[in-house]
Amino acid sequence: MEKPAIIEVLESAHLAHQAGDFVNALSFYEHFFDHALDDDPYALYGVRLSHCLNGWAELATVFPGAKQRLEAKQQNLLDEYLRHRDPERFHDYLSVSRALGLEHDALEQFLALHHREPKSAAKLSKFVWDLLVQGEYWQVCSDLLSEPKHKMEELFAVFDEAAKMKDVDPAFDDIKFDRHIVATLLDGVQDLITVLRNVNRSDEIAVLNTQFRTALAQREHAELQRQSHAKSTFLFAGH
Repeated sequence: MEKPAIIEVLESAHLAHQAGDFVNALSFYEHFFDHALDDDPYALYGVRLSHCLNGWAELATVFPGAKQRLEAKQQNLLDEYLRHRDPERFHDYLSVSRALGLEHDALEQFLALHHREPKSAAKLSKFVWDLLVQGEYWQVCSDLLSEPKHKMEELFAVFDEAAKMKDVDPAFDDIKFDRHIVATLLDGVQDLITVLRNVNRSDEIAVLNTQFRTALAQREHAELQRQSHAKSTFLFAGH
């Protein structure tokens, strides 16, 4: 498969960065971030929010101009989200905030929005869910779980997409990758159950247990079966 032409811009950013050409490196990083999704909104989605922003943030530690532009991008993305309420712009804002070490700022913005406009905030839940669990915002998590079964479906859908990667790129056909995606799924299930237990919704866990076991039976994935067998009793203890 031929790589997208825009990826050459990111490669140029890395080369300029390594060569100490910080001005051009910044220009390339910002151009890639702004235009990586122009031709295909999915192909470089993850690269844009990980490799590009990681490189830009690293540049910001040695080049003040890069930090200023990244901070400006953070504010512009928040402003754009507040104007148009496009969830993807909030995801961009969160990712830039994370690159700047300001993840807490994004979480505070979400919590304020949840208070003012719960329906708008609900559309952002998949982006901030882990932060909410880590911060033990149990009631906010519960507010976002009108139907816990949908969260379980989302967790398995993410797992299924990740499991397909080995068919696209042989580099992902690796036991370490399998263990990683299974652990991510099971951690997500554990977080879901933890939320329900902390907000006195334990009566809903039994239904999730049935849903979880049905989902396992529908998937032939050796590592998933192995880890689930070892952990499922603990995950659903008492249910």
